[in-house]
Amino acid sequence: MFRPEALMTHKDRLSGEVAIAVPVPWQSVGYLIFGGVALGLLFLSLASYSRVETVTGMITPNTGVANIVPTRAGMIASLAVRDGQNVFAGAVLATIRAEEDGAAVQTPAALVQSAIDRQDASLVAQSDAALAAAHAQGAQLAAQRSGLVAEIVQLQSQITTQQALIASAQKDLDRARSIADRGFISGRDLQVREETLLARQQGLSQIEQALAAKRAALAENERSNGQILAQARAQNASLSATRAQVAQQAASATGARSYVLRAPVAGRVTALTARVGQPASPQGQLMVIVPAGAKLHAELAVPSAAIGFVKPGQQVRLAIDAFPYQRFGTVTGIVQTVSASAINAQGPNGATIAVYPVTVAVDKTSVSAYGRNEALVSGMTLNARIVTDKQSLLEYLFEPLFAVRQR
Repeated sequence: MFRPEALMTHKDRLSGEVAIAVPVPWQSVGYLIFGGVALGLLFLSLASYSRVETVTGMITPNTGVANIVPTRAGMIASLAVRDGQNVFAGAVLATIRAEEDGAAVQTPAALVQSAIDRQDASLVAQSDAALAAAHAQGAQLAAQRSGLVAEIVQLQSQITTQQALIASAQKDLDRARSIADRGFISGRDLQVREETLLARQQGLSQIEQALAAKRAALAENERSNGQILAQARAQNASLSATRAQVAQQAASATGARSYVLRAPVAGRVTALTARVGQPASPQGQLMVIVPAGAKLHAELAVPSAAIGFVKPGQQVRLAIDAFPYQRFGTVTGIVQTVSASAINAQGPNGATIAVYPVTVAVDKTSVSAYGRNEALVSGMTLNARIVTDKQSLLEYLFEPLFAVRQR
């Protein structure tokens, strides 16, 4: 044990615990990985993902437009308007030199004029009947509205009374409970007071439900009244336009060699394609009149597969085809109305598909292009991106798991 070799062996032995030394670079890599994961999770929880539906549509006035077309074939003899000009209802737009055959010119004018007069009288009668019906429906809705307002006032009074009864019953119950604690009142009497309070609370709930129903009925009444007025105005405008066409037919029936086209409504002339000396055909549109006071909005045709999540108030990005969005950006808008019923439209491949009309109010009616504000024009086609939902990227990534859990 005390040999020189043994002493030399124990001479240089170190004391302490053995530990593995981790190189400093590997610790830094670990911290970087942990920080990257934390930042990634933070980004996924804060960043949002928007679910969008892309549909097609068109810029149109909210009141519709009047398409001006010749009633008979001929040649444009003169134009009385220019593109962008404001016109009043009945203003002369163009003069068409008709090309009638001999048989048409020789038609007895008296008989034809009599038929035209009867047709015009029928249109006047239709207009009067439509106006009378609108007034009758409006009066009926007004009577209903007055009744609903009276019922709402009565229900509000009942609610005030019922709330006072509930407060009284609550005080009575509180007093009874304090007396019951001292043993001076039976449990049955205490239960009766509790049932009285509960019955009055239930009565208040029923009155509040009735009040909500009456308010909903009042809102529906006001909406119906607005629809009736709008339909009456639209029908009257349609009949007025038809009467204008009848007047033009009367001029044709007299054997006139030319006739004039007049503005059916007051507004602004747009899409003027007519030129003096150019042939005019009933199948060819000469110009369009945008009614005065009309505001441009977007009309979208949303397929049935995409309509489920489209709701009023959602944000929409409109990419106008005439102004490529890659260079000129998009126009923002808000969904105003979503039709509850579908209409038939022609799909991209020519097949008939069901679409739901959706109207969008645009924030601006111009696009900034090359330093100028270029106005949007009725008839411009577009692609719309409707934001139907927003969620964080973390929710988006784990959405399949949430869906499986909810099944």
